[in-house]
Amino acid sequence: MAARTPSPQARLLMSMDPVVLGLAIAGAGLLGSFHGQAQAQALPKPPCPLVVPASQKLLQPRRIQANQVQAKNAMGCLSPADAMYGADGCPLRMCGADAGVIQLPKN
Repeated sequence: MAARTPSPQARLLMSMDPVVLGLAIAGAGLLGSFHGQAQAQALPKPPCPLVVPASQKLLQPRRIQANQVQAKNAMGCLSPADAMYGADGCPLRMCGADAGVIQLPKN
């Protein structure tokens, strides 16, 4: 049987340090798994409209999963910083200063 000449890629792999080669193979595997995950994800959703003043956008409630909206809204407002949500998971309005506040008895 005649000996085959290694391809340029095979020669490169054979000349690499074993540790570097292992890292390169592991990295390629990780990149491949990220590529598969990226294909499985849908396009990013557009941002929700602000329900707080633009100067306070750090206080904007986060979007929740659409399938969580009904249960979340059924719980009502848990705090003044809470919100009521629309079907798409975006906050529709803040609950307000008196929402979720329990008055403690005075001694």
